[in-house]
Parts: sequence; structure tokens; C-alpha cells
Amino acid sequence: MIVQQNDEETPLLQRPRHLFRGIKFGFYSSWRCQKFLLLGPLPRLFLKDIGVTHGDETQVGHYAGILQSSYYAAHTLTIFYWSQLSDHIGRKPVILIALLAISISMFSFGLSKTFFALVVRTP
Repeated sequence: MIVQQNDEETPLLQRPRHLFRGIKFGFYSSWRCQKFLLLGPLPRLFLKDIGVTHGDETQVGHYAGILQSSYYAAHTLTIFYWSQLSDHIGRKPVILIALLAISISMFSFGLSKTFFALVVRTP
């Protein structure tokens, strides 16, 4: 007679499916962390390079704030759409679509040459 061990009694590290889920979660979370880390220093550098402030260093913070605010405004306006889409097609396809979208957005953000393009393409 084989005694089956209750899954609740097995330590988490001995359950391979939970370890795989943790690795996937860490991968997905790292993309979100990279996005937030890039919102800090990069806008200031881009604003200086494209000359939005026309050499006035005191205005860089103002325009960087507009860039960061545009990201959070877009996030607020689209979160309900993404949550409804997740309810209809599932969370995994939505996560993959979001990873692809953020990759394209970050790439195009780096290629932007005007302030308007930076606002539209904020990752």
C-alpha cells in the first residue's frame, strides 16, 4: 500500500511546480522593476539631449515630471481595459502582451527625438 503525502505537508522547495511559478513571477516582476528604474534617470538625460529646455537646467525637473505623470495617467486610464481583457482571455496572454508592449515602448522611447514623442512613448 502506497501512502500519498498530503501536498500541504510537503515543503515548498520540494514542489517543482511552485518553484517554477516563483521563477516565472520573478521574471515578470523584473520587467516591472526595470520600467520603474528607467523612469528615474533617463528622462533627465533625454530632455538635456534633445534640447527641450534650451539650456535652462532648472526646467529639466518640470519636463521630467510631465513625462512621469503621463505614464501614471496612461496607466490609470487603461488599467480597467486590461483587467477586463484578462477576465476574458486569461492572465497569461495579457502578461505576455504587456511584456511585448513594454519592450516596444522602451525601445521607441530611446529613439525619440522630440518632447511629444517622449510623452507618447513613455514606458
